[in-house]
Amino acid sequence: MNATVLSQEKTQVKFSFEVSAEVLEKGMDHAYKKNKDKISIPGFRKGKVPRKLIEAQYGEGFFYEDAINFIFPDEYAAAVKELGLEVVSTPTLDVDYIDKTKGVKFLIEVTVKPEVKLGQYKGLEVEKVDAEVTDEEVMAEIKKTQEKNARTIDVTDRPAKMGDIVKIAYEGFQDGVAFDGGKSDDHDLELGSHMFIEGFEEQIVGHNVGDAFDITVTFPTEYHATNLAGKEAIFKIEVKAISEKELPELNDAFAEDVSDFSTLDEYKADIRAKLAESKAERAKQLQGDKLLDAAVANCTMEVPEVMYENKINSMMREFEENIMRQGLSMDIYYQYMGTTEEAMRENFKATSMKSVDARLMLEQIAKEEQIEISKEDLDAEICKYGESYGIDGATMLEMFQDEDKEALENDMKVRAAMKLIEDTAILK
Repeated sequence: MNATVLSQEKTQVKFSFEVSAEVLEKGMDHAYKKNKDKISIPGFRKGKVPRKLIEAQYGEGFFYEDAINFIFPDEYAAAVKELGLEVVSTPTLDVDYIDKTKGVKFLIEVTVKPEVKLGQYKGLEVEKVDAEVTDEEVMAEIKKTQEKNARTIDVTDRPAKMGDIVKIAYEGFQDGVAFDGGKSDDHDLELGSHMFIEGFEEQIVGHNVGDAFDITVTFPTEYHATNLAGKEAIFKIEVKAISEKELPELNDAFAEDVSDFSTLDEYKADIRAKLAESKAERAKQLQGDKLLDAAVANCTMEVPEVMYENKINSMMREFEENIMRQGLSMDIYYQYMGTTEEAMRENFKATSMKSVDARLMLEQIAKEEQIEISKEDLDAEICKYGESYGIDGATMLEMFQDEDKEALENDMKVRAAMKLIEDTAILK
């Protein structure tokens, strides 16, 4: 293959490559077989018209487009590999010439990864994040479990107060007209949970079972139902029942009931250990983020916009897959959240820029530090990946394609580069 870079302006590269007449002929033959059943010429049944007759009838270039579509992907990939380009965009394609005896010459324009000039990334100073677990944090976790194991008791001798669970019937009106989604005949609401709009729960406090009354609230300006956003509404309320939580006593019996431990002290110690592990991991992540930001700030690079767009597209696809797994469509999600695809893409922009910049820097560190991943470590990572999906290592190794191995190897190099930054950092 004769691949040649014609020009390069920062991240925009123009190059050409030639494809032999033999390869073009394979594409022409493919195009003929693909289309012959669709072509009719008097005297021949469909699918039986000779290729030369078709070309004589419709012109030599009749099959060129399909032939190019067939041969281009593999030949383009080979040219990119030969030139050592790290392409990040869809190629713009032009044909310089196409001839049965000479072959094809393609003219290509692509965007490639930018040059990254590293600054300081070793010995960076970062403030140590406190990971100490307090008694208050331990008790907060125990309180959550205590709340989950509370039982409810009916209340008939007093009005509702914050913390109570009230069973209510309600209907909402805006300008005297009932609105969709604003009615329920039997709804349990914990007062103080902030599950309803601001001011709703507070106005139920002080009412007794059997009370019927009106309350007035104002919907938030960013409310998902745009017809109600920022509007005042009246709700007709009837209190059907009031109940309160009775929390279990915090003692050894409680610990034995909610955990694998026989005493409250053992249960607390276990919670403290788990919190310590979680906080240490979180502290490491926060410190790592700060180190990454500092190292990126020391770099010089001009990132093409298409790389940020590609990352946003990837984030949007992942988000949509998560929404679909919940049985929703993006259209319904946009409507419910009062947002749009354009707004979501804009929200993802800052994250995408940070992610792309960090990845480019870490890849450059891996190159300059000559970080390599052994076959043993790569295979072990593939086996570990398989285990997370319940697939044994040998099967996973067989399933992994070369391109998958290359991608995983690059990820491992990036992680190793990040570890180098963290291991050489100075904690203040």
